[in-house]
Amino acid sequence: MQANEVPKLKSEKQVIVHFAHANGFPAQSYAKLFAHLNDNIELIALDKFAHNPEFPLNNNWENQVDELIHFVEMKQAEINPDLPIVLVGHSFGAVISFLACCKKPALFSGLIMLDPPLITGLASWVFRFAKKGKLIDKITPAGKTKIRNTKWHHKTDLVQYFGQRALFKNMDIECIADYVSAVTHEHQGQRVLHFDVQVEADIFRTIPANLHKQYGKLNTPSYLLTGKYTEVCVEKLRNPFIKGNANITHEAFDFGGHMFPLERPIEVASRLNSLITQFIAD
Repeated sequence: MQANEVPKLKSEKQVIVHFAHANGFPAQSYAKLFAHLNDNIELIALDKFAHNPEFPLNNNWENQVDELIHFVEMKQAEINPDLPIVLVGHSFGAVISFLACCKKPALFSGLIMLDPPLITGLASWVFRFAKKGKLIDKITPAGKTKIRNTKWHHKTDLVQYFGQRALFKNMDIECIADYVSAVTHEHQGQRVLHFDVQVEADIFRTIPANLHKQYGKLNTPSYLLTGKYTEVCVEKLRNPFIKGNANITHEAFDFGGHMFPLERPIEVASRLNSLITQFIAD
């Protein structure tokens, strides 16, 4: 080192964590959870999956798996190629994170799935049939999604508006406000939804029903976290998945439904911090 050369400071960041959002909830909907993650985490999050024409939505979310891998590899190269990567995902985001770990196991050091929709066993046959016609709109939220409101008067209290709906009823009020900020913008006197409703509906319609083909491929240390009252990642669907993936440890919170990361973000962040610390220590 030359006498006048300033030594590089060692980065305080110890791990890159990518958070993949639930369908319809842009990444910044989780801002309160993000704010409570440890300072040694370099958090990255693709804002909206399936909105990039280079990765158009397709069946079984295969392009979104590639979209995730592409984004993570790009960000790792920018930040620090030597830092380990942990994937965290909620719902849709949990499934594509799992599939990414199966596709590129050497890239990832840990996986945390938050209440993923797991189509397994007999349900996989039902969904494969349903995806061929309109039945899929009845057994997933796609049917309701395609007719949802996309515009409101700019003075509408959207936090109150969404807070009255079943999906949001138990959410932290600050998380609802973050969702409103993340998913809408003002345009010509209106608040306009900018998570494409057609894309949102089509994500539900193309849910993977072939997860069994990945059994045995997951080498990444992994956790599956579920809400106590979930109606999505229920026992009869998750048990075959856990049985097929020996590296997965299941934990159930003593609170929350499917949207528990936005219902109790501080408690969830605390558990994520512990698991991520465990991953990088190992």
